[in-house]
Amino acid sequence: MSDLATTKTPEINTQILDAFLSDIRAQPTWRPESDRAADYYDGNQITPQMRATLEGRGQPVLIHNLIAPAIDGVLGLEAKTRAEWKLVADDDSGLPVVDALDQELNEAARIAQADKACADAYAAQVKTGLGWVEINRESDPFKYPYTISYVHRNEIWWDWHAKRSDLEDCRWLMRKKWIDCDTLSHHFPEHKTIIDNVSSGWAGWDNWGELQMLSASADLMGAYNTESNFSLARGDWFNSDRKLALTFEVYYRVWDKKPVMKLPSGDVILYDAKNQMHQAAVASGQVQIIVANFSRMRLAYFIGPHKVADIDSPHPHNKFPYVPFFGYREDKTGIPYGLIRRMMPAQDEINHRRSKLTWLLNIKRVVKDSDALFGMSDQQMMDELSRADGVVNLNPMRRNVNAFKIETETGIAAQQFQVLAESQKLIQDVAGVYSAFLGQESGAKSGVAIDSLVEQGTVTLAELNDNYRFARQLVGELLLANIVSDIGNQEKQVRINVNSPKKSKTIVLNERMTVEGGKERINNSVLRTKTRVVLSDITQTPGYRQQMNLMLMDMVSKLPPEYQAAMIEMVIETSDLSNRDEVLAQIRKISGSVDKQELSPEEQQAMKAQKEEQEQQKALQFKAMAAEVEGKIAEAKKKMAETAALEANMGIDNATKVEQLNKLKAETKQIIANVVKIRQETVRVIDQDIKQLAPPEPK
Repeated sequence: MSDLATTKTPEINTQILDAFLSDIRAQPTWRPESDRAADYYDGNQITPQMRATLEGRGQPVLIHNLIAPAIDGVLGLEAKTRAEWKLVADDDSGLPVVDALDQELNEAARIAQADKACADAYAAQVKTGLGWVEINRESDPFKYPYTISYVHRNEIWWDWHAKRSDLEDCRWLMRKKWIDCDTLSHHFPEHKTIIDNVSSGWAGWDNWGELQMLSASADLMGAYNTESNFSLARGDWFNSDRKLALTFEVYYRVWDKKPVMKLPSGDVILYDAKNQMHQAAVASGQVQIIVANFSRMRLAYFIGPHKVADIDSPHPHNKFPYVPFFGYREDKTGIPYGLIRRMMPAQDEINHRRSKLTWLLNIKRVVKDSDALFGMSDQQMMDELSRADGVVNLNPMRRNVNAFKIETETGIAAQQFQVLAESQKLIQDVAGVYSAFLGQESGAKSGVAIDSLVEQGTVTLAELNDNYRFARQLVGELLLANIVSDIGNQEKQVRINVNSPKKSKTIVLNERMTVEGGKERINNSVLRTKTRVVLSDITQTPGYRQQMNLMLMDMVSKLPPEYQAAMIEMVIETSDLSNRDEVLAQIRKISGSVDKQELSPEEQQAMKAQKEEQEQQKALQFKAMAAEVEGKIAEAKKKMAETAALEANMGIDNATKVEQLNKLKAETKQIIANVVKIRQETVRVIDQDIKQLAPPEPK
């Protein structure tokens, strides 16, 4: 490990900045190739030297950009399968906090346009192999507190010895940005004098003596000498015409060795010997104190060689605020690259073949004697031959009558066309993007076969998309760290499921509660709840909702009517109806499954009146059923009396009376069965009403 990597000084200086810049110059050269890949996507595929060569040869300069449509198909996959961030808790006690923080996280991501920043970084990842996303706080109090933005790859440089994709083993990271000097004076007012002298080019200082410099300002003299000894020439970090200065934002890690407390929960915090709570925890034996080595993040700003700030990292996490979106990386050198690098040779061949094919189709070779033409030069003859209505005058006095012949290269042109067709197919093959994936015609005829080809294209991009999901998850973690830090121990109300078909409710974070003995306890503590950011497996894009809606509608259409009514709410939720929330609300009102807290006072009064009317109707129904039961019972008693009288007056050999007796017994039995059926129906209705009155079971 180099001396730079093992330094424990808490501050950085110009010499260390020079060492960083020297390390950058020693890194593998990969940025020009990435810039070239981006040019190929933009259609800038012919160099000026090649253009001059083709034009001098008379060959047309043609660019048939097949890279852009293939890359656009891959970028469309990200937009179609974009997943939201989702928080998970380590235990059930933190579920309310997770629900509230999940609402805050996705709201912040939506307002700060995190999807746009990640999409831009994904585009850079696919095209050039690397994109960056910055997660930071907004310094302007009139704007949203958080900013998430895409950063171009050529603005950021990092320790090339780092191997991890999340840069946890990276010792330093530097961002270079050209900023106006007046803006720098506003942000660093204590260094305004130095900035003004930098802007003026240190006018007059060359004529000053050392005593004059010291009497004017020792800081200015030190700054002047620092600039004179800087490894970069002034023109490389200062634009005198626009008064722009190249500003270095340097994040670097320093190592500390201090005692820390290991809590029973597994958390580790710095031990403060002056903190009475720490002393009590140690005395109780519940915590363990160990001396640990750990790194801390610091931040320094340099305007050229002039250091204007060197502070502890202002972020609540011990990470860089920049997340890299790596595409592919070379195994030997670690150089990042994207899909376009594989496609450039085929694209070069397509451009070359198409230019040459067009040239060969138009070219004409003339074989003639020197006396074959009459009153025309060779150039005039070629100009006439290139025209559709050209006229060539032959010399009637030429020695050889057959001494004028025009030849075309049709055979070679056919071969060029065949090679061109193979190169066009090669563009998609080397990238693993197939025609069905891009929505083009393919050999597959059935829907299953087409879906298989699309899935195959998705599989070939697995490494690229896995790297994207990993980086997107890191963006969510850094944004969540800022949100948690800003909430801290403050009490905050968060309403979840707003403008959602689900039941909305309010969660109070860091809720102060008084327990027995008058002590205060914090419920739903944000800082104590362990959460993790993951990407939801369910996408929320319009295309996904449409696909799910079609699947549900097809499934529901095959269900019995009683099950269709139960599934109608799910079908409406997956639709793209602009007023689907209103439709769901009306359905729930009709079905009676609406939450009373979500209704207005007028709607609650109307529902109460409707319920009273239904109860009155049920009461009348019960009375009618009771009267019917009483009538059936009276009729049964009458039949039973008639049966008894008939049995008393009937002889054994009287067949007519026996038939009447059996008929009366059957009628009596039927009446009793009807009475039992009516009573069972009454009990069922009463049980149903009781269930509706009972409170719902806890989930």
